Amino acid sequence: MNIALIGFGYWGPNIARNIAACKKTTLYAVCDSDPQRLERAGNIYRSGSVRLLSDYRGLLFDPAVDAVAIATNTGANHRLALEAVAAGKHIFIEKPMTSTLAEAVEVGAAAERAGVIIHVDHIMLYNRVIAYIKDMLDNGILGELLYYDSSRMNLGPIRRDVNAMTDLAVHDLAVIDYLSGGKTPQSVTAVGGRGYGRQEALTYLTMKYQGFIAHLRSSWMSPVKERRMIIGGTKKMLVFDDVKSIDKLTVYDSGIEVTPAETYGEYEYKVRAGDIHIPFIGFEDSLLASVGHFAECVENNVLSRSSHLQAIRVIEILEQAQKQLQK
Repeated sequence: MNIALIGFGYWGPNIARNIAACKKTTLYAVCDSDPQRLERAGNIYRSGSVRLLSDYRGLLFDPAVDAVAIATNTGANHRLALEAVAAGKHIFIEKPMTSTLAEAVEVGAAAERAGVIIHVDHIMLYNRVIAYIKDMLDNGILGELLYYDSSRMNLGPIRRDVNAMTDLAVHDLAVIDYLSGGKTPQSVTAVGGRGYGRQEALTYLTMKYQGFIAHLRSSWMSPVKERRMIIGGTKKMLVFDDVKSIDKLTVYDSGIEVTPAETYGEYEYKVRAGDIHIPFIGFEDSLLASVGHFAECVENNVLSRSSHLQAIRVIEILEQAQKQLQK
């Protein structure tokens, strides 16, 4: 499947590399309006088989292009996605899919009418550790989900087009949506501080779902890098530390048990701290897996795991939280 990449800035080179590495896809072209970025792409792909263009519009009407990968700033996603859909091209697009919920709904409806696949690069859904956690939930090993606590922190990079919540918390929103089977929160609260520039560089997002609560901390102002989630279930609890090179997932046979007391109407709460298990989970590049999943969805004409439908649910939460920040 020939894929043309639009945008060779911060994340574009990683997408290009994995499109070229995937057995199901070919990097057909790289497009960027910045001559220096195009020169950098040319230095990487010296063979000449990858076309280099400064104007993306020619790619949309090239019959050899099966799909486009969009890796520009978030504000341009809506326009580029609609143009790609109108040209009948399948779309691999960076998160968040659009800046607003209305734009996401419009792009999704257009894609359904045109019969094209939209795959949003919610990359954590293609992480093997997340797949392992999903399997534990689906098979009742974790029990019922009680809480999801996440911290994504680093010193920069400071973005101008979105805030830290849109940049970082979107990963966890996609994971929560995936683990819970598409549940939507009953309430959303958010606070944040700018610190630098016009966008919030530090945010706290809390959501109450039916049966569990989620709290997400996102920061560009931390002296240490942290990518950690703690998930509590009624049977087991776990910690996923994505900064670690090995032993990323630790499963705790811990919890709280409720036993009836002798007196009617009273209960006894017992803390249970059991074995600690560190499962072996083989490494696979999540972005490469994301590209491969997109290719399979196009080949089989099925919805992506991170389709426009999931993107709409995620953006709806972000938009509610953004209103909280503005207050």
